[in-house]
Amino acid sequence: MKRLIIILFLLSGVFAASAQPLKEYMTEPVEWSMLNNGGAMDVDLTVSLGSLDVRNNSLVTLTPLIVNGLDTLSLSTVGFYGRRRWFYYERNERRIPDGFKDSSLKEKDMPDQWTWAETFPYSAWMNGSELKLLRQVYGCCNDIKYQDIVDVCGYSQYVPHFLFVAPMIEMTKTRHIEGRAYVDFPVSQTVIYPDYRNNRAELGKIIATIDTLKSDGDIEIKSLSIKGFASPESPYENNTMLAMGRTKALKEYVSELYHFPANFILTSYEPENWEGLREYVLASSISHKQEILDIIDITDRDPDTKEWILKSRYPSEYNFLLANCYPALRRSDYMIEYTIRGYSDVDEIERVFQRSPGKLSLHELYLLSSKYPEGSPEYERVFDVAVTLYPDDEVANLNAASAELKAGRYDRVERYLAKAGNSAEAEYMRGVWAYLSGDQNSAVSYFAKSAAAGSKDAEEALSAFHGQ
Repeated sequence: MKRLIIILFLLSGVFAASAQPLKEYMTEPVEWSMLNNGGAMDVDLTVSLGSLDVRNNSLVTLTPLIVNGLDTLSLSTVGFYGRRRWFYYERNERRIPDGFKDSSLKEKDMPDQWTWAETFPYSAWMNGSELKLLRQVYGCCNDIKYQDIVDVCGYSQYVPHFLFVAPMIEMTKTRHIEGRAYVDFPVSQTVIYPDYRNNRAELGKIIATIDTLKSDGDIEIKSLSIKGFASPESPYENNTMLAMGRTKALKEYVSELYHFPANFILTSYEPENWEGLREYVLASSISHKQEILDIIDITDRDPDTKEWILKSRYPSEYNFLLANCYPALRRSDYMIEYTIRGYSDVDEIERVFQRSPGKLSLHELYLLSSKYPEGSPEYERVFDVAVTLYPDDEVANLNAASAELKAGRYDRVERYLAKAGNSAEAEYMRGVWAYLSGDQNSAVSYFAKSAAAGSKDAEEALSAFHGQ
């Protein structure tokens, strides 16, 4: 915590009624710490005593006060005695005059600084209060010969500002959709027979996806990628031929249906789908699971040797995989890349949001939020949908966190802030979350990080806490 450092220059003649006010002898800057930390008011105050002039017969007391109108709370008082005054009170077993908390030193033992670090329950009247420092100088009969009060700082309850950050405008909204089709071929063949086994349904997956995109006037399909896979049984060279030929066959089948331009359909192939085999074994409870995984992971043997090791060492497990896993390894993955036109009219954005929110960019969703009153169900739903559509986007997560905080749902904030990045805005909102959760020390730390990164909101938050 920051602490107030007040340099007290007390000139000679402290009993004189014409003594100069204490404030004229303060040095700048004045620093302090007065925090409402989860219902407990923390006050830290350090006073420099290097120029405090305590005469032989005098007693000087310093008392911090929290004041708001007629309400006053005193912190502990410290008294500094001149040499003769100290001996007098030693003989009479007295220190500071009655009514003060006793913390006293004689002038020769006075340290360079005196620090108060006190905590007490926060009360509503303290909002808008001021921290003051009372100095009193006592004469020989406990009469106050002189006193003055220095205004140190004010305290007002911090009211956080909830940030909603405008996402970057997406000039071209490029999207893609992925799918997987299990097209069957007769043994060692590369010709597609639509009515063979379940091919009608599997081919229909690709056709339905293309038709859906082509029928939408806001969408333009840019490319179709197909990757064919064969399973690891039989010689690698043969599997290479099958994967390549079957991928080509699927490309030609789709091309005849739609007559796409040249180079529109991109193809690739994987002769043996060892990765898919590994995923299946890892998720299974097959016998000798780890040993089989070790064989699959061999990198210094050719694929045919790996298959022979697997088949010869674990024949029953191999036959099980051949019947239950290998058919699914023979597949075609496809990906369609497309663009969506942009929207700028908020009413149109709202209509698209109701029908197909996935067509909207983050910036378009942000524009839509401006149509609704802050905190309304419609307003909150926009940010909830935005983070659902873009779960790893830092701005989407930051705005979702702000919406949850504004609604008072603090328990749902952490998961969003964890993915909000380390921007000045994200650190600021972490500070707001910590503050509203009652952890004011963490809040100050986050605000300091945010302010160092250039956040004006964080600077204002720190100013509210520290009065700077």
